[in-house]
Amino acid sequence: MKKVYFIIFLLSAIQMNSQSDHIILHGIIFIDSLAIDNVNIVNKTTNKGTVSNRSGKFQISVKENDVLQFSNIQYLTKKIKVNKTHIKKKVIEIYLTQKTNELQEVVVHNMAKSLGLPNAGKEPLKPTERKINYYTKGGMISQLYGAISGEKKKLKILQKHLDEDERKLNNELDVNMIRTHFKDEFFINIVKIKLENIDEFITHCLPFNIANLFYKERYLEVVDVFITQSETYYK
Repeated sequence: MKKVYFIIFLLSAIQMNSQSDHIILHGIIFIDSLAIDNVNIVNKTTNKGTVSNRSGKFQISVKENDVLQFSNIQYLTKKIKVNKTHIKKKVIEIYLTQKTNELQEVVVHNMAKSLGLPNAGKEPLKPTERKINYYTKGGMISQLYGAISGEKKKLKILQKHLDEDERKLNNELDVNMIRTHFKDEFFINIVKIKLENIDEFITHCLPFNIANLFYKERYLEVVDVFITQSETYYK
């Protein structure tokens, strides 16, 4: 019996160690300099995946040597192997290449804009947004159905939750990227922020446009915000 308990304990320990090897990798997906959404990210090692949001950002559980695949019908599929640098930084930037046959659609789209065709310059709506638009701006019957069935209200509530989840994810990714760039030593020794408060402090500074400044590489302005906000953060 003791031998059985020992084997169970050993298997549990192995499983816990395996899980502890994983980290949450945060990333942004670009084509040229534009962040892109709706890219499928799959960890081929664990067969688990996610999708980039409207800001091109995502997060996924990985460990060293896992293989990540990035795919979308408009872009060439890309695979990378997670290495020690990825694990250490916990952030990654991925650049995809547009498929050549998709360039024809871009030309057609630009021609439609130049000819002044209706709605040529509008971005396509998300499925949820399309349904909301249908029940809001559709014909009398569709508007009446949306009001009676409560479908329009449910979709608006759903969209609100989706937007809130995306906002939280964006903030979390911004905080991780900014913290990784400036290093904990900077916050502790220069800005005088305790180690356990660094994430909270960066989040506190987000309303002061530091994420936008950071991605434009205006680092001195970001530092200025940190120094200014640190003076009142603990008060």
